[in-house]
Amino acid sequence: MKTFNDIKWKTHQLGKGYIQGLISLDSGAELSIVAGKGLYSLPREAGNSHEDFNKFEVLIFNEKENEPLGWQSRKDIDNLIKLHN
Repeated sequence: MKTFNDIKWKTHQLGKGYIQGLISLDSGAELSIVAGKGLYSLPREAGNSHEDFNKFEVLIFNEKENEPLGWQSRKDIDNLIKLHN
């Protein structure tokens, strides 16, 4: 089963200091996980890696949902992956 550790990270389109992780699930759902200054992440400062953050903003793309979830921990994200896989 996929977990937080399977997320592929890159610089967010907002630029340096913002990160984005993407993970596609077997159900067809996709999770977009972001963090950076002004986003629903902690700390709410710029960072260069997912290691710089302990809470993330998550958007679940599927047929039923597309609302952002703020301040999600690594464990919360693992639970979301399990729920939507």
